[in-house]
Amino acid sequence: MKTRIILSLMIAAFSCSAWALNFEAARNFVQGNASYTNRNYQEAVEFYTKAQSAGLSSQELFYDLGNAHYRCGNLGCAIANYRRAELLDPRDADCTANLLRAQSQTEDSIAKKEVPDALRSFFFLYFYLGLYEQAKLAAVFWAAGWIFLSLFILKRASLFGRVCKKLGVTFLVLFLLFFAFTACKYYIASHEGVVTSDTVRIHAGPDASYTEIFILHSGAEVKIKDREGGWTKISVSQSDEQDRSGWLENDQIQSVL
Repeated sequence: MKTRIILSLMIAAFSCSAWALNFEAARNFVQGNASYTNRNYQEAVEFYTKAQSAGLSSQELFYDLGNAHYRCGNLGCAIANYRRAELLDPRDADCTANLLRAQSQTEDSIAKKEVPDALRSFFFLYFYLGLYEQAKLAAVFWAAGWIFLSLFILKRASLFGRVCKKLGVTFLVLFLLFFAFTACKYYIASHEGVVTSDTVRIHAGPDASYTEIFILHSGAEVKIKDREGGWTKISVSQSDEQDRSGWLENDQIQSVL
């Protein structure tokens, strides 16, 4: 009896804390919108950042945060948040337009690898759906697959059972497909970064004592290769050179995911 009471109290406490966090995130998001409407862009950045810290993670938040950073002149932070919004909803035309506008204002000539149209058409759902959408579909197909396979086990001798078997296998194949989409998109995004400091000196090793080998500026989009202490190893494809790699401090870069 005591165990049940303690467990119930723990569940209630967790539910209350989760509700409080959701309320806090929503409140800060609304205040951020109000500040943005009143052209208090730095204040909007602060409220949106608080909403993110309170657990809010949505396309709308990242898009609005990107807009607020852009208005403040924080080009790198704007691009990083536009990329996060794009990851969650690739179909948002306004986000795509703002991202392209911000990217066109960066100082570094970064070579971007375009996805061939044939590949984009073949893997249409990978590029059309956002990360969370793909993950949710994978979860639905996983559950549906095992439900139908369980029904097949119970009714294996009947026509209904055979239909359930085919449906179960189909849903599990779809689960594998969307799980692969989700894992691939997550892996790629977690290894992409955006330089957020105005001017960054890239070093040959994870310390300021190493030789400075090249310079990047706010908004440069890079690949994250490794982390060591307070340093991040990146590589970048500059349009007039081969890929170059080096180290910069963690607070000079934001990962997309």
